Amino acid sequence: MISDSAARDIFGVSLGVHGIQAVWIDIDNRTGSPLYYLPVTTDQQYFSPLEVAWKVKGKFNKEGEQAVDRMFVERAMPVNLPPGEQTSGFVFTNRDLGIKVVNVVLLGGGKSWQTSFMVDVPGIKLDVEKVNFEELYQDHEYQDLSRDELKHWLATQTCCTTNEDQTSSGDPINFTLVGDSQLLLSAMVQRGWDLTERIHGGSIWKTTKSFLVGSSYRYSPVSSLYALERPQDLALQKARGNIHQRNHLRLWRAPVLCEGEPVWLGQISRDIGVRFTFKSPTLTTHKIDPDVDEARDYLLQDMIFSQRLAEFGYVRAMEPHTIASPGHNLTGDPFITDGLRLVMFFHQPMTPMHKVRDLGWEQPNRDRRDWLQQLEAAATTE
Repeated sequence: MISDSAARDIFGVSLGVHGIQAVWIDIDNRTGSPLYYLPVTTDQQYFSPLEVAWKVKGKFNKEGEQAVDRMFVERAMPVNLPPGEQTSGFVFTNRDLGIKVVNVVLLGGGKSWQTSFMVDVPGIKLDVEKVNFEELYQDHEYQDLSRDELKHWLATQTCCTTNEDQTSSGDPINFTLVGDSQLLLSAMVQRGWDLTERIHGGSIWKTTKSFLVGSSYRYSPVSSLYALERPQDLALQKARGNIHQRNHLRLWRAPVLCEGEPVWLGQISRDIGVRFTFKSPTLTTHKIDPDVDEARDYLLQDMIFSQRLAEFGYVRAMEPHTIASPGHNLTGDPFITDGLRLVMFFHQPMTPMHKVRDLGWEQPNRDRRDWLQQLEAAATTE
């Protein structure tokens, strides 16, 4: 993937200002069959070469415009890959900052090939960059647990996040990830999750501006919540229509492994609104959807679609909170939950959606009739 400045050197025009990022792909087809490259797997909303040319032409004469058309068409990555040949070119993707996952899928000869890799992209100050993961724990502090031992260990962990001095309880720690860290991050970024920007003057201004005008801010910072005696190691979010609405999650690297793989504790909720507050450095805070289980299970669906998730199960983390007796997070928002913590196991190679296995540990209650009864009871009381 090339930078904005490199794109100007190569193409003679700016791509970044148009939200376009050029990714260079080089494929050596050593099979005996022609292959077909699927650019939609690299970016579901990629730009065609002539579309890019149209966006950047500016004030060219007719001859100059034709030259721009030819340039982008000639340099674009072909979709047909002849056998025994090396083929390369640019795919014009949507511009990402922080981290970009490049996914490549090839079809041909009755087979398919898939690979992906992550690229660091400059342009924002990521919150995760302040964490030195090699120094979180000493090697001797990690316990390598079996799955049964992991279930027992998770049952001993606190149910919820806290404030810095651990005097107040916050949002539930409602999921756990097990697998290679790069594989986990790749799956999330591919599904549209963005790493969050560090809280600083620029990000505070962008957050406030987005709040005032109702625009989207993909990398908006998140406030610190605490688990394992520290703030989150990294946070990700999936922006929706505007800054008022997003799914966001926090992750903490745990001092355990499961069958040799890293383990992460996580907290996820769905933001449904924004309000001003003096309790946050950004002067704003999000109101969460009270149904935190819905956000938890949304993540499960999303990871199934990533085709990196192999197995999942649920373990008991806390007593249920109902509509009649909700829990509350640190900003006072109520939440309801069945009290289960989702545990997801990621493996290579890719796992088709129909082969993702439910381990059958605990079963979440998805019957909403209980909710209706509680809502009717609350209405009668009022």
